[in-house]
Amino acid sequence: MPTRTIDLAAKSQEIKENELPAALIYLGERAPVRDWQELFFIAVKCLYTEFPDTINSLCSTDPTRTLFLRTNTIDMERPIRIAPIIYLETQRTPNQIIKAIKIIFSRAGVRNINMQIEVYEPLYSENFSPPPLIETLPPPPRKKFKTQKPVLHLNQTIEEMLAALDAMEIYSQKNSKVIIPSAEKFGNLFFVLEGERYGPFANEKNRYVALMQCLAELYPYQILKEAGHHINSQHRLTLMKGGSYLYFREPVELPNNLFLDKDFPDRVLVENERYFLARCGLHFETVMFGA
Repeated sequence: MPTRTIDLAAKSQEIKENELPAALIYLGERAPVRDWQELFFIAVKCLYTEFPDTINSLCSTDPTRTLFLRTNTIDMERPIRIAPIIYLETQRTPNQIIKAIKIIFSRAGVRNINMQIEVYEPLYSENFSPPPLIETLPPPPRKKFKTQKPVLHLNQTIEEMLAALDAMEIYSQKNSKVIIPSAEKFGNLFFVLEGERYGPFANEKNRYVALMQCLAELYPYQILKEAGHHINSQHRLTLMKGGSYLYFREPVELPNNLFLDKDFPDRVLVENERYFLARCGLHFETVMFGA
């Protein structure tokens, strides 16, 4: 779908109601987004890391005011926490969101705004209702073949790594099985990957981070391709590259300049594990028998 870029440094921007955002571009880093609410959250979260005093000064303790930043959630329709006691009202129209972001830059005294919004150009009129999406069948499995494992250099960017791997047409699925045990039955957590046992881990988060570090090392092609694409049931991105991790709540660095967000409930962590394991051609099981 064609896209166009909106530069917030321009004096005026017009956005139609049926235009959807594709990504937020800030300081050269591109973060894909799902909707305007997620774009608003990512933008304000990034700005909070640079201008915390400005964000704090814009917060309102008066529930009768209609500001987008508050120190409580009274009368807020769709609040998201961006700091321990700061909440962002994301229930705003696209034009209101752009205006709010520019207000933050204005209060911070920034003249040269280095932020752009990439939006999809609408393929239909505002009054047109698109038909519901039809779930398609998954593609057939690729044929297995033996190939030499690619070598990734530390001085390469992620784009260069992906380009080299795509040029080599490598997509090798492995027959390994990953077995995830039940903590309720065995009292601890571990997993077995490529015949090697990892663990026990104290909690789901520690196991999740260890598993993703192993997958990033053993399956670099599949994991790199997922950077900036996986959105879980909480409508949040889980894996990003480079400096785009700024809006992650609990970022963890993985190999190849990847960053993981581990701030999710246990059930969502298991959901994330199932997703990434499937992308690597691995099987997910909930109980390890004979442990």
